[in-house]
Amino acid sequence: MAGQPAQSSSQDSMSGSSPSSLHHFQFTFNCSASNSGKNSFIEPDPDAQDIDSESLTDSVQNFPEEFGRTYHAYRAGCEFQSICGPTSFTDAALPAYAFPNDELERERLELQNKALVKLFGGRLFFAPLSRKTPPMSILDVATGTGDWAIKMGDMFPQTEVVATDLSPIQPRNVPPNVNFYVEDSSEPWDYSQPFDYIHTRVTSACWSSFKEQIADQAFQSLKPGGWFESQEYDATVMSDDESLPPDGPLATWFREIHDASKMMGRPTNVAASLREAYIQAGFVDVQERIFKMPMNGWPKDERLKELGRMWERNFLMGLSGFSFTLFNRVYERTPAQIEVSNESSSSTYLTHRCA
Repeated sequence: MAGQPAQSSSQDSMSGSSPSSLHHFQFTFNCSASNSGKNSFIEPDPDAQDIDSESLTDSVQNFPEEFGRTYHAYRAGCEFQSICGPTSFTDAALPAYAFPNDELERERLELQNKALVKLFGGRLFFAPLSRKTPPMSILDVATGTGDWAIKMGDMFPQTEVVATDLSPIQPRNVPPNVNFYVEDSSEPWDYSQPFDYIHTRVTSACWSSFKEQIADQAFQSLKPGGWFESQEYDATVMSDDESLPPDGPLATWFREIHDASKMMGRPTNVAASLREAYIQAGFVDVQERIFKMPMNGWPKDERLKELGRMWERNFLMGLSGFSFTLFNRVYERTPAQIEVSNESSSSTYLTHRCA
């Protein structure tokens, strides 16, 4: 079984992993890089090892600032080739992940997590996991603020929960069975043991190929009979009463974000090809659940109305952060131009029955 948020598809499946490479170090920074001194006949200097660890810690916590927001420092710049035309972006032009990681974005992510749990009827997962026979190990890929991983650690106190992200923005006070690591999960995984369950949630614009970078690696990193579950968006806005103009500001914003993310090489619409990616990776018993998320408070049903209001706040909180890097780098718009355009998008958002 698997679940998916508003405009999405989700899948669960089977197949193996635990960190062991240089960039697998805990966000608490109480441990040094695990490969230091490996395969070496020279005894490592423990003091020098501490210095390396501290230096690496500083590098991932020194978040670059632009447009009044902060962004990931780890893998802050990558080179991408447009798949829509000849345009090429240099290493300095586009980050590996285009969205911010500051306090405002963390607050938005917490709200998003609450809305999704409410949408799913209080469930954190749809795979057949049980407290009677709990999984031994769980991997949460691109964990963000770590909210889901922490809740899973509380639910399964005997389970080792490993959660990875580009930024160390997770809280320090977490269950003892939960560990966060800085990692770019689009690169080859290097885990020493396979997992019982692997999870992704809302990883829009994180991957150039969800199938190759995530689904294929999840298949290889699961125990036989394990489950892979993704809760992702179909980043297409629609209107129940067909009143949303297809060429209006809001529909245009979604279309331009989608096109810009494709040119960046990290498309936002992960859910559109999710089921196919699972099947091509080799998963069986692939199941999909589609949930409709109202984008403002238009529904008559009180539960859906509350969900819509939560999602409205989530979207409006994220609008600038979603827009700045992509629209500035790809379309060469100034921050002022982006803000003016976003005002029109937000006005349309508030006045239509979107989902």
